[in-house]
Amino acid sequence: MKKQFSSVPKVFLSFSMEHKPLVELFRDQAVGSRSGLVFRDYSIKEPVEGAWKAQAERLIRKSSVTICLVGKDTWRSEPVNWEIRKSAELGKRIMAVYLQSHAVRTPPALLEAGIAPMPWDVEAIVDRLYDDQRTVH
Repeated sequence: MKKQFSSVPKVFLSFSMEHKPLVELFRDQAVGSRSGLVFRDYSIKEPVEGAWKAQAERLIRKSSVTICLVGKDTWRSEPVNWEIRKSAELGKRIMAVYLQSHAVRTPPALLEAGIAPMPWDVEAIVDRLYDDQRTVH
């Protein structure tokens, strides 16, 4: 059964580049889910030397939610922590998803925002995206 909503969340993905294969799998599963969700990827495909912050901010502004994909060393990533903080500053909804085991460290910016990563369960993530959309005006 497909979900029917007035608008589809625009998602900015924040992740460490070393996790790109898992990120691609996550994106493919989200697009292929039976939820009817059209996964709009506003993540930066390639690092842009010197201009990544400006590009990331522009893409975050165009998004309705930031999803941080948390892997083993994501907590150390300066770009990921910056993107989370910028998303919070801009008033964007923030979610986090474990890419691997729950036994990984959480990025400091997620802790500061009070965001706990959830398990990788595409249906639950999609439900959360739409539940949050219903309550945010």
